[in-house]
Amino acid sequence: MADSDRTPARAMALLLVATVAVALASSYLHDPETPALHLGLKYTDIVHGVFGSRMNTNDASRWFDPGVLERLTGGGRVCPVPYRDYKFEYPPAVGLLFYVSTCAGITFTLPLVYSPEDYRVLVKEVEAIHYRVHALVLSAALAATAVFTALLLSRWRLGLWRAFLLPLLPSTLVYSIYNWDVLAVAFLLASVYYYEKGRYELSGFLAGLSVSTKLLTGVAAIALAATLVARGERGFYSFARGFLLAGAVPFAILYALWPGGFLEFVSHHSAWYCENCLYMLLVRDIWSPMHKVLTAVSVGLAVSAVIVIASQSPHRLRELLFVSVAATTVLNYVFSPQMLLLLTPVALLSLRGRLLPAYALADILNALIIFLFFWELGSGGNPWTLSGVTQKVAAVRNLLLLALLAHSLYSLLPPPLRKAERLEEVGSEDGKSVAG
Repeated sequence: MADSDRTPARAMALLLVATVAVALASSYLHDPETPALHLGLKYTDIVHGVFGSRMNTNDASRWFDPGVLERLTGGGRVCPVPYRDYKFEYPPAVGLLFYVSTCAGITFTLPLVYSPEDYRVLVKEVEAIHYRVHALVLSAALAATAVFTALLLSRWRLGLWRAFLLPLLPSTLVYSIYNWDVLAVAFLLASVYYYEKGRYELSGFLAGLSVSTKLLTGVAAIALAATLVARGERGFYSFARGFLLAGAVPFAILYALWPGGFLEFVSHHSAWYCENCLYMLLVRDIWSPMHKVLTAVSVGLAVSAVIVIASQSPHRLRELLFVSVAATTVLNYVFSPQMLLLLTPVALLSLRGRLLPAYALADILNALIIFLFFWELGSGGNPWTLSGVTQKVAAVRNLLLLALLAHSLYSLLPPPLRKAERLEEVGSEDGKSVAG
């Protein structure tokens, strides 16, 4: 390991202890078999969002093959396959993990012969095993995220204290064992680390795995590829080969095997509403197609800016990564609170000065969203629109993050452009003084 990669062993051990402790706490809070301190701390997409609406129900509306559900609930032990047997709204890497976890629960819990009454009892044990498989994988991903954050901080000669903010920020506790964002960002950070080490094919492969877990990291992969081209290095084709293998081939296989499942995956996301999104301040109707139009325009402009800036300032990778991930989260028509975990590590790597406390404030507001949502829902309010408290808090979070994104984009402008802009402002002020 090069000197620039060295991190103090004691500090790394302490970081791992803190991160694992937060992962275990998050796992416990969200575990379906532990006491519910608050509904917001019990809900997960892993269990309530997908498993409960597929495996723990007689509703066949989410199934392509209702016969598989009938066999499973009626006494015929079978492992359903996502995309083929039932609708699944997450990318292939998550689909594979979901198949493994549900099949493990079914295999280890259900006997060869059982009744529908037995299933209604035993499905809770299946659910618990399914959840714990995901909790184990996501806990390991969170630890890997902390390690790669620390390694990159050391490589870029930044303060290691930044890495300790990862387990300390409240959204890490609330959302780590909730969805698969922490797995996607672990792959992304590993990709960046090996990119910096010059192992471009491995970097591309890991970036592809990240995209096969969450599509939102795709712009960051574009930034990595664009900086490679701008640096004039020969690793672009190696990076592209690795990325296509892990980031494109899984989707191609999915489409080839189960085109209906693939198209349903696309349809699900294209039909979603404005969830905690920035554009609610402009368009109050959360189902309006304008949210998607605004997303397409703003993200398209941000991607174009990333490519142009990468070609002109290829060594400003840290800032490019923050802008890339922020563009696909903050400017998205869907900004679920757990998505902030995609942004936190790159924020710790790139933001400086007063920007980090501003990000920490956004993280605190983000952690409150799930609590406010269920509180408002339970008290008869409307947590989906700006008439409620939940979306007002989400709006403040969004504006804070938008300001950080705008500041980062501005800092990436070539100095002549920033100088010209300042001169225009000065000239305008002088004109006002003369006119006065």
